Amino acid sequence: MLFGTVRRAIDRHGLLVKGDRVIVGVSAGVDSMVLLHTLNALRQDYSLSLIIAHLNHGLRPVESEKEAELVRKESTRLGLPFEYGQFNVKEFQESKGFSLQDAARKIRFQFFHHLLKKYGGGKIALGHNADDQVETVLLRLLRGSGLKGLKGMLPIREKRVIRPLLEVWREEIEAYAQENSIPYLIDSSNLKKDYLRNRLHLNLIPLIEQEYQPGFQRAILKTSTFLREENDFIEKEAGKAYQKIAHEEEGQITFKFSAYQSLHKAIRWRVIQKVLEKMEDGSKMDEGEWSDVDLIYRRLQQSPASLLLELSHGLCFEKRYDKVLLRRERPTTIPPFEVELRVPGRTYIKEIEREVVVEEREWSESMRPDDFRNIALLDFQSLRFPLRMRNFRPGDRFQPMGTEGTQKLKEFFIDHKIPKFERPGIPLLISGEMIAWIVGYRIDERAKITSETKRVLRVEVH
Repeated sequence: MLFGTVRRAIDRHGLLVKGDRVIVGVSAGVDSMVLLHTLNALRQDYSLSLIIAHLNHGLRPVESEKEAELVRKESTRLGLPFEYGQFNVKEFQESKGFSLQDAARKIRFQFFHHLLKKYGGGKIALGHNADDQVETVLLRLLRGSGLKGLKGMLPIREKRVIRPLLEVWREEIEAYAQENSIPYLIDSSNLKKDYLRNRLHLNLIPLIEQEYQPGFQRAILKTSTFLREENDFIEKEAGKAYQKIAHEEEGQITFKFSAYQSLHKAIRWRVIQKVLEKMEDGSKMDEGEWSDVDLIYRRLQQSPASLLLELSHGLCFEKRYDKVLLRRERPTTIPPFEVELRVPGRTYIKEIEREVVVEEREWSESMRPDDFRNIALLDFQSLRFPLRMRNFRPGDRFQPMGTEGTQKLKEFFIDHKIPKFERPGIPLLISGEMIAWIVGYRIDERAKITSETKRVLRVEVH
């Protein structure tokens, strides 16, 4: 019965095609050992090339050695290549701040993807079963999840990760192992109640089945199947929305915040996920690993004028009023600085990696520059020396040229839609207590050239 269920699942979901190379994750537990023997029985029908992959997590030294030895012996008996990996998951968990189970899963997938590169591609076969599916859906429900999480694990993901046993119950797997004399070992950690998943299958699920709903597990499995179909529909709609609003450029993806806000809330989260996936060369995120998506989604809900988030994988997310962008290059943090300028002369400001050139000249109309962003001509007599250049400080005020009265520099930045995280990188030319020039933007009214001007100070920022 199990073999027939697996064969139908493979054909229905397109898990295998003839000639596939398959990395089979084998832990020595009953699920993965039955998976191995099932795929080996199908090897000739599908012309499969099987590679057995076993990872020692370094968590249970005595048991781990026995598990590795059993898998190695079985691979030799079946005449299949054996790949062994060893990693200190506990150390990795502590350094990265993951839960132990999340850290172990990340390490496993790193190991499997390493083998895919070594063997030139293929698929990864995992031994998750119907009981695992029920537990996964319940875990996500307890932790708070939307449709994307409650659909559960997929029979095939990224056209690469396959789960042939996902529609088979654990008791069927154990019976099949006994009937066919398939050796396996019991992982003692699966019997401990330290982990929430273990408490679900040892305590909660049996209690519900006995006291409330005898067919509880089958009902959850059926529900996850329905949700998977609905999720597929919303995914397609999210794909259309992404194509409509997103613009892919070299090294970054941009979209208008107003266009994003016009989308239905059920679509917005998925569009953000698609943006992140595109920046990762189209690779799907691990199931349940959407922390960056959640972070961006929550912050955008607050509709801030500007926003800067440093994400995992070296990505940087920015919102600049109506423009939103995701890129790989992270902005440099500019510390507070203040430098006295040589007048005349050249002064290098290391914090912003710019050189300031100052010259004193006789005023002539022919001197008016073409580049008003990086060159300022100031009335020499209106200035107080020494001149300094520094960046923004709370409470700064200046009088924009052509206006009466002063304005807070913060308000000027807001009016010109300059994001908060860019403001420390904008140099300010200081004369006494006056901001004579906001480099790249505006000269102060009190420092401008007038009909009375005889001499000018030419300031250029390279």
